[in-house]
Amino acid sequence: MSQNELKVYLKSLGASLVGFADLQDIDTSSYNNMGYGIAFAIKISPKIIKDIHNGPTETYYEAYNQINKQLDHIAISCVKYINHKGHNAIGQTSTYVTSDDNLTTPLPHKTVATRAGLGWIGKNALLITTEYGSAIRISSVITDMPLIKGSPINESKCGKCDKCAVNCPAEAIKGMLWNVNSKRSELLDPFKCRQKARELLNEKIGIKIALCGKCIEVCPFTKQYIIASGE
Repeated sequence: MSQNELKVYLKSLGASLVGFADLQDIDTSSYNNMGYGIAFAIKISPKIIKDIHNGPTETYYEAYNQINKQLDHIAISCVKYINHKGHNAIGQTSTYVTSDDNLTTPLPHKTVATRAGLGWIGKNALLITTEYGSAIRISSVITDMPLIKGSPINESKCGKCDKCAVNCPAEAIKGMLWNVNSKRSELLDPFKCRQKARELLNEKIGIKIALCGKCIEVCPFTKQYIIASGE
């Protein structure tokens, strides 16, 4: 299979977006210095996003879990494909990736995605795409299989918009524009975000995990996706 056939294959498994990244200028020592990445995203239903206007719902929670499982399946399938071609790969599945005390990971999916040109990091510290806004879940695979990279995105396209910051229930979003050298702490307080998200989901459906989605729902790029869907 060619690289394009790999993209078609991953989309056949449910990926809404697929991109390829050159990571050779990034520290990948935790991944045996493999220098390429594959980023993929699955869109969230417009109706589900519209329905979280007043807070997270049980349907949103169920979709969140189902999409995470599907992303893991895509990552595992991608690794098997690459191995079959004689190369090495690591799928950044939900069981493989763990966060440290600062809620960070060695190589975030978002980094691979921006390097692959899928989108940029919004003021809400989430990946934003022109196609779906931030109404997506993302994952990635790291590999030593040479790939033709996409065009990296190095700066935010959020401009003066501050809807996510203004509407954040946790007041965790600082309103700063991202660029490739930004640190997450300059954009967001992850601890305030997590605490409030846990409170909201527990209040709404009695489950104590961090899931909110308000910054996704109010994003103008997400709104464009919803309008375009006709739902």
